Amino acid sequence: MCGRFTQAYTWHELVALYRLTQPAVNLRAHYNIAPTDTVDIVAMRDGKVELAPMRWGLVPWWWKKPTK
Repeated sequence: MCGRFTQAYTWHELVALYRLTQPAVNLRAHYNIAPTDTVDIVAMRDGKVELAPMRWGLVPWWWKKPTK
């Protein structure tokens, strides 16, 4: 079972930490992120570090049905 977590960083903190170069994004704090919620992650794509939305959760190896 996936756990819950919080996300309370600001855009300026992310730029300082990861040296993001994309346009500013209005981030809001999330204090109860549950599985299947969409969250912003820092990922490297094509050699650039960027902020991207992803779905939080885990699909176990034994799950046979398609994910939604």
